Formats: sequence, structure tokens, C-alpha cells
Amino acid sequence: MNGILTGFFGAIVEAWAQLRIGKLRVLLSLVGVAAAVAAMTFVIALGQVSVDAINKVSEKYTGRQGTVTINVSPTGKGLDQALQADDAPEASTGGDSGGSSSSDSGSSDAGGAGGSGGSGGAGGAGAAGGGSTTSAATAAKISGAMNSFVERYEVKSWATTYTSNVRFSFPDGARSVPTQTVSLSYGLLHHKTVSQGRWFTAQDEDDLSPSMVVTQGFLDAMGIQQLTEPVTVTSFSPVQTSFTIVGVLEAEDLSLIGCSGDPERDAGLPCTQPVTAFALNTPYEHWLPKDASRPAPTLEIWAGQDGAKEIAGLAKKDLDARFGQGSTQTEDNLQGGGMVSSANTFTQVVTAAGVFVMLLGALSLVNISLVTVRQRIHEIGVRRSFGATSRRIFFSIMLESVVATVVAGVVGIGIAIVGMRVMPLSAFLGIPVTTTPPFPMMAAVIGLVAATAVGALAGIIPAIVATRIRPIDAIRY
Repeated sequence: MNGILTGFFGAIVEAWAQLRIGKLRVLLSLVGVAAAVAAMTFVIALGQVSVDAINKVSEKYTGRQGTVTINVSPTGKGLDQALQADDAPEASTGGDSGGSSSSDSGSSDAGGAGGSGGSGGAGGAGAAGGGSTTSAATAAKISGAMNSFVERYEVKSWATTYTSNVRFSFPDGARSVPTQTVSLSYGLLHHKTVSQGRWFTAQDEDDLSPSMVVTQGFLDAMGIQQLTEPVTVTSFSPVQTSFTIVGVLEAEDLSLIGCSGDPERDAGLPCTQPVTAFALNTPYEHWLPKDASRPAPTLEIWAGQDGAKEIAGLAKKDLDARFGQGSTQTEDNLQGGGMVSSANTFTQVVTAAGVFVMLLGALSLVNISLVTVRQRIHEIGVRRSFGATSRRIFFSIMLESVVATVVAGVVGIGIAIVGMRVMPLSAFLGIPVTTTPPFPMMAAVIGLVAATAVGALAGIIPAIVATRIRPIDAIRY
């Protein structure tokens, strides 16, 4: 084993020495390889970064890739008499509202995606149930059943949410604000980021004043420019209490909906920051009257791309057994997997094109290597006469090309990294990219492997020619 490693590293050192001797001609032959690696790596990295950026924007509304959304509208069908009697109020109150829950939530989602909710407020999957309410008993039973489900199957990443209108006091008067009541893990599941203050913490669950995270539009409506400390705001319905604003979400990029800043051109467009809010469920529900109606909660579970279908089936089976056949509606966000598949296909096409271009650039390297072998016939003959095997000669000549293309690949990857750093991703993608994402290592690996493979292919022909040189002829040369 030591002999093999010694021979391998010795061949690399020898190849590097030969490259230093003929550095000018080798450099000229590798310009095409370096350019091809730079272009291929840059395009692959740009494609992967684009997919990641789009997924992050989507995750703010639909959750991380592989999130399952579960809604329950009790029907009472197929239950035994004991359960039917126990769930009779659910069937009467939740059945009708459940029929409208889907349509109402759908309209809420649509409005959220395009208008106020699209800000990261009450839009997306979490808005389900925002347009209809159930009795306090029904909502409590649904919430309890969902908690039992996540405990039974030891679910690690999950959150509950529902949207309702809360009437707050503003300097210009009271107004109803779509408020999404969420559990503590909702921010992690949806990658919520705040520009001022913070997101909810476990300590907020014990506060008597319910904690809130609001949009920039909410803060503007209160006449506050900067959140330097927690601010208290009063609500009148469905409960009269004081909320504490602990964080503010990032302002929305209104140019995404066509806003230009010109009042005449923006006529008819909602070109103001949306006014929505998030409230932590535990302290908020503590203040609600015992008999207050509220939307049934929506359960969101992150199960990953491999487990989403399984967890959806388990939820439907488990909750239907509790509330009746057809009570449970599940939906996952795996439709974005088509984008990942397209990105993979794109990567394969670009890699193939890049390798082809590198092969064309490596033809000059083959010619130079052949000329070099012809000039080194005497040297090769001497080495053969001193016991160098054909394998050692073969690998020493081939590794010269490999080392050369690897160096060119490293240079090309460096150029691609610099290009990704200076490229305005927000303008190119048309979506806000607040932080420059890290350079995808997969793109760098593909570029380096492709350069190595091209170098190996380019060095095979000169290496075969070198091994066919007879020592006696080489010495006479």
C-alpha cells in the first residue's frame, strides 16, 4: 500500500515539475479548459441558488418542503353511537362550517397571496379556517385530537395555526386586522425573519399580555417608525386585552406586484405595506371567553419529501376515526418537487455541454503532450533502462494532463465564485434576496470532477505513445 501511494504522489510531483518547465505553452492550452469550467460551474451554481431562493420565498407561506397541512371538519359519519352522541355538537356546528371552510380558506389564501396576506401575514396554508368559526367545544376537541396525534407518532416539527379578525385601536381609530394565531414552532416551520425585535420565544407563553409579531404596515398604522422596545396595543374584539408587539417582519417588496412608486401608474394596486399580525396562541386563548367561537386550528407537520405521503395517510386515518369519515383534509407542498427535478435536468444538460466544450479545449493539450513526449524520448528510454515500468511511465505522462486540467479547473471555479458574489441576484431572479447565499459546493465538485476527467482523457493518448517507446530506440534517438 505504501509503495502504491509513494508511486502515485511521486508521479504527481513529477507531473507538476514538467508543467513548470513548459508553463507558457501549457497555460495557453488550458485557457479554454479554465473558461469552460468557469462558465459551467457558474451556470450550475446560478441554477441551484435560484431554486433555493425561490423555495425560501415559497416556504414563508407553505412551509418547508415536505410540509403536510391538515384540516378537520367533523362529519360524524361512520362513528358508533357513543361517539356520535359525544360529537353531536361537532357534527351540527362543524359540519356546515366545515363545508364552507374549504372555500373560505381558499379565498383567504388567494387574497393572502396577492394582497395583505402575501406579506407573510395571514396568507398561505396557515390561513385555512380563517373565514369560518366553530364552537369553542368543537375547536377544543379538534385541537386536543391534533395534539394527541403528534404525541402518538412522536412528530418533531409541527405547528398549529388559524386566522381570525381582531379589532385593534389605532391613532386614527379602530380597525379589524387579520391576525394569525400560531404555536411557538410556526416561525421555524415557515422561516419567518424579523427586521426589528424578535420572533416568539418560550418565555412569551407565560406572559399575561399576549405577544404579537406584526408587519411593517401595522407598525406604520400605529405611527411608529422604529420598534426600539416592546409596544402595547389594545384590542376590543373578540376579546378586550392588551397585546405586546415584540417583533416586526421584514417589509414587503411592493415592486413584485407591479408597484413603481408613481401614484398615477400605481392606481388600483395595493401599493402599501399590508396590515396583518401574528399572535402566540397560548396567552391569546387564555383571554378568550370559554364559549367564544373561533376557527378550528390547522395542523402543519414537516415530514420531509419522503414522509409527507405517509404522515398524510396516518392523519386521515386517525382523525377520521375520531370525527367521522371525510372529516380530514390533507395537503402537502411537494408540487415544488417539479422545480427540483427541472433543476437537476438543467444541471445535467449544462454539465454535458461544459464537458464537451472542455474536451474541445483539451485537444490542444493533447497535441502539446504528444509533442512533449516526442521531445522526451531519450529521457523515457533512460528511465526504462533503469527499471521504470510501463505502468509508471503511463501514469506519469497521463498525470501531467490531469494536474494541468485540475489547476485550470480550480482557476475556473474561483472565477465562478467571484462572479456569483458580484451578480445582483435580486434583479436577476425578480425576488428579494436579502443575503447572498453560499456558493453551492455541488457546482464546484462537478466542475472539478469534469476537469479531472477531461485531463485523464486528454492524457491517455500521449501516455500510450510513451509506453510503446522501446528503450533501445529511445537511447539511440
